[in-house]
Amino acid sequence: MKKGLFYAILASVLWAIVNPFIKQGLSYDFTPMNFAGIRFTTVGIILFAYTWHKGMWKEIKQHRKLFLNLILINMFMGYTAFYFGVDFVSGAISSIIMGMTPLINVLLAHLLASNDRLNTHKIVSLIVSFIGLLLIVGMGSNGEPLSWKGIAGVVLLLLNIVLQGYSAISVSEDKGKVNPIFLNAVQMFFGGLLIYIVGIGSEGYHSFIGKPGGFYLSLGILIFISVFAFSFWFIALQSKGAKVSDINMCRLINPILGAVLSWLMLPGEYPTFSTVAGMVIIVSSLVIYFKGPQIIRKIKPGIA
Repeated sequence: MKKGLFYAILASVLWAIVNPFIKQGLSYDFTPMNFAGIRFTTVGIILFAYTWHKGMWKEIKQHRKLFLNLILINMFMGYTAFYFGVDFVSGAISSIIMGMTPLINVLLAHLLASNDRLNTHKIVSLIVSFIGLLLIVGMGSNGEPLSWKGIAGVVLLLLNIVLQGYSAISVSEDKGKVNPIFLNAVQMFFGGLLIYIVGIGSEGYHSFIGKPGGFYLSLGILIFISVFAFSFWFIALQSKGAKVSDINMCRLINPILGAVLSWLMLPGEYPTFSTVAGMVIIVSSLVIYFKGPQIIRKIKPGIA
């Protein structure tokens, strides 16, 4: 379990810095699906070069249900929703919304996983986090109510969390059946290629040749993150004794670090009362999740 938490924290730190670089990359006259497709297909090629082995096509066929789940639901549907969501809202708000990932996945784990059930303090934690989400959705990065485009962005980000949470449970339920790095290679290459092909069809072809240095810096950092973050994440999910809900709590790091980086890196983005208050409330909900029993014992010492 400690090994699982260690790798989950590493993955979470890497994911926390994703949103500002996606916003930066898209600012160079690039479209979401083209950008995501190039990123993930490149990651898949890099990982395939490392994990290529005899009999891998037979392995893919043997575990086709798991691979199709990751390619279609996690990568294609999930990341298409994620990239459009990030494009529609500010970097800080997208980072904070993605901070809801742990708690939404706790609910999904209760409904879908075989050994992960809700209790009283987890339910309280979910309610508190929902209050924080309402505060963030109600206001944009400038303190004004979000536009319909901004609200659509929030909905897409939440859809991404649900889709990827479902996939995470599938990986966790199939512990030890497939090498986690090879699992990442297959989902990245085929999922990224599918996103890119559909992106060209729906958005048109956007050349990535001759772009400013900032574009390639953003793309390179995102490729580096994907190579390692998802591999670490799958290792965490497949660790002995790991529960999806507990592993997901490590993503508490995301809303704080991601929002701060957005405020530092992206022009026109700055902290407001609503975003900071929403972030504090969501973080508080996670503290309740982790420390609920200890808090109750301190309030009522007689309770075991």
